[in-house]
Formats: sequence, structure tokens, C-alpha cells
Amino acid sequence: MEKKSYTHGSVFSRIDPRAKILVLLYASTLSVLLDSFYALATMGILCFTAVLFSGLPAKKIAWICLAAGLVTWGTMFSQAIFYFGEPRTVLFNLVRLDTPVLGWITGEMNVYREGLYHGAIQSLRFSAMMVLGMALCWSTDTRGLMQGLLGIRMPYILSFMTVTALRFLPGIIQEAEMVRRAWKVRGMALFSLNPFRMAANWVIFVRPVFINGYRKTVILSLSLQSRAFSPFSDHSRRDMPPMTKGTRFVCWLGFAGVFGLLAVKIMYWLYIGGIYYNSALRGVYRVCRFYV
Repeated sequence: MEKKSYTHGSVFSRIDPRAKILVLLYASTLSVLLDSFYALATMGILCFTAVLFSGLPAKKIAWICLAAGLVTWGTMFSQAIFYFGEPRTVLFNLVRLDTPVLGWITGEMNVYREGLYHGAIQSLRFSAMMVLGMALCWSTDTRGLMQGLLGIRMPYILSFMTVTALRFLPGIIQEAEMVRRAWKVRGMALFSLNPFRMAANWVIFVRPVFINGYRKTVILSLSLQSRAFSPFSDHSRRDMPPMTKGTRFVCWLGFAGVFGLLAVKIMYWLYIGGIYYNSALRGVYRVCRFYV
């Protein structure tokens, strides 16, 4: 049987799809376990480095950077305003209690320094995973991604639904771009100083995108039904070539690292919860508190 290759043109795209999916799972686990700003920032830098080596065109990399910047700014600003932890330091005031209308509706609104720091930590979790996930999806072809999901023993139905959803995303983006161009030709704008008008514009804008997406979904379902598609048929499962020894070693090394970090964090959680304490683990507690 001839072995199929998943080689394209870049370093990141030549990695086995199963290994890339496992790395994404490891990174998602780390984004939950890590609490230190420096640890999360390091993970974010590594994820962005993967994007640079993914072989994506500059336009897509720019879109990834823009999306990460918007997520980071939105998370930090919202946390800075609605931060209720103590202590908190006011950087500047947005709305005072004596402000007409807004003061009566919202009350006093401030931007807190601790909220910005907390928002930066939370945004790093979202941005790092979004950047790495987009690099994975755009640098892996549909067949490779499907076989990668099956290779890590994911159920066929879930794998098929995941790949189908990812294939629909570029189409939805293209539909939205076409509607935006049509609005621009007609002299219409999505943004307005009137919030009610802007909300109505966005409802009108989303409607054709949603209808076209629904139409394509119906066409796809009818196509699968007409071809008697079954996830339990033999032709739906194709064998992948085995992983190389180096790739397998890296995957197991990543698993051991994530599992070890989880064990360390569990011991730290037991300590701060007053359930279990061991004086011999004071160095571990210190590392978890300040660096992990």
C-alpha cells in the first residue's frame, strides 16, 4: 500500500497532523493550568512563533495578529472596568456618579490597574489558543486534519463534524466580504453613532450571510444522503502512515510534561486549600506560586 505524504511547503505544515492536534491539546491544557503572566506570555510567544513557521501568507498572519490584538484589548479593557477584587487601584475615572444620565444608569465606572493585569492574563489564554488553532487549521489540508483526528482515536462522527465546520468558516468569511462590498457600493455603513441604527444595520448584514450558510448546509446534507454516506463504512476510514520515532518521542515528551505539571499543580492546590502540606515540597509550592 502506498503511503500518503502530508508534506506541503513549510516546516509547520510538514509535521504529522496527529502531532499537531496533540500539541494543540497540550497547549489548551497548559492555558488552563498556568496562572503566571510570564509563563502564559512564554506560551503565547511560542504559539506565535509556530504561526511564523506555518508558511501562511502575510495577509493571513496579519489577520491573526489583528484578531489576537482585538481579543487582548477587549479582555483587558472589560476586566479593567468590571474588576471587583481587592485591593484595586483606580487609574482613571470614566463615569462619575454625578454624570448626567450615564451616572444614574451605570453608577461610577473606573479603570483599575489590577483589572488590567488580570485581563492581560486571561487574554493570553484566549489569544495563544486562537493563534495556534488558526495556524493548525490553515496549514493542514482537510484530509490530513480528518485523518489526524481519527489517528488520535476521535470518533468518526465528531471528526467529520469538526472538519466540516472548519471548511465552512472560509465560506462564511467570503459571504460576509461579499455582503460588505455590496453595502459599500450602495453607500451603506455598518457603523453609526446611533447605537439602535447600528444594531439594525448589523441584523440586516448578518441575515444574508446566515441564509447562505444555511442553504449550503442543506445542500451538503442532501449530497451526503444521496450518496448513502455512512460513518461506519470501511471506505470512510483510511490508514495513516505510522509516526516517525522523533515525532512519537516529542508527543510522549509533551504528554509527560503536561501530566507532570498537572501533578505539581494538584499538590499546590491541596496546599492552598489546607488539605495536605509537606515541608519537603516548599520549593515546589514556591515555584507554583510565582512562576507557574
